[in-house]
Amino acid sequence: MTTRAPSSAKRRTVPSPIPLAPPVMTATLPSSLPMEPSAKLSAGVYGMEAWPVAAGGTIGVVNWVDAHTHLFSPSQREARGEIAERDRTFAEMYGSPEAKMATVAELLGALDAAEIRHAVVAGFAFADERDIEEQNGYLAEAQRCSRGRVAVVATVNPGLAGWERQARQALDAGAVGFGELRPHNQGWEPLEPAGRALCGLARDAGAVLLWHVSEPVGHGYPGKEGGISPVELCRVATEFPGVKMVGAHLGGGLAYYLQMPEVKAAIENVYFDTAAATLLYDEQSVARLVDLAGPGRVIFGSDYPLLSPRRQLQRLLGQLPGDVAKQVCGGNAERLFRIATTHE
Repeated sequence: MTTRAPSSAKRRTVPSPIPLAPPVMTATLPSSLPMEPSAKLSAGVYGMEAWPVAAGGTIGVVNWVDAHTHLFSPSQREARGEIAERDRTFAEMYGSPEAKMATVAELLGALDAAEIRHAVVAGFAFADERDIEEQNGYLAEAQRCSRGRVAVVATVNPGLAGWERQARQALDAGAVGFGELRPHNQGWEPLEPAGRALCGLARDAGAVLLWHVSEPVGHGYPGKEGGISPVELCRVATEFPGVKMVGAHLGGGLAYYLQMPEVKAAIENVYFDTAAATLLYDEQSVARLVDLAGPGRVIFGSDYPLLSPRRQLQRLLGQLPGDVAKQVCGGNAERLFRIATTHE
């Protein structure tokens, strides 16, 4: 089990402010939706200001949502090597300078290029309390300064002493859930006391749990292991039916077992996202997932910056009927993550 770092451990300071350039708005906006002037907010520790958004809250015709993206603060990206020395899973996935790490400004630019209105953002399942605190602070300010375009699922590590304080702070700052959860990388078990406490907190707060779910067969890749298996997700969801959960990466294949009546009845609280589907499965995998789980339980996610939101969205829009695409690529995530309530 991961333990809290001693108070004497060297702490990295965050420069203030860190300048972030506003993204370029590349989406075509109807003339009836003029751009609002950017209301200048206090820069805060990360040097962010509010970015301009389209009046009326839409880019294009439909409110598309990318419900699986990842962000890091600029200082964490700069400290990649230092973090990799103390976090084995981070080193596996991001230790190479070639591994992509994105800031909120870069995410908003990618969303604009894809004409996607909103994103659900996660960070990384850090082991160390210092890294979690910095990341959650960055995500909270990114949400505030995006003026409703970004919803946050915060980082949490139930293997650390005092994790509940960090979790509640994240909820108080506006987080709508926790994830992407990697219990076995962090050293806790989903159905032992720490995991049960997290599920109980999520149930009481109405927070969503986004789990990294790995397919148990097939090729290996950095970060495949360390989340939960489809079997574990089924067990956790069954024991906590009042908690909304998302099985990332098509739920690692769990949806296939929805053809069993007892499984279908037991995990009605589980949704499935499409993150990294093109790296794992064939071209028709999402269409089959919709057939198995129903269009109301599948959620579009690109896994940005690993993959392009624009390409992933275009791929799904070309495969799914119009009404189904509106649910999968927008409406389901808006309801699940309460995105509509964050509009300004």
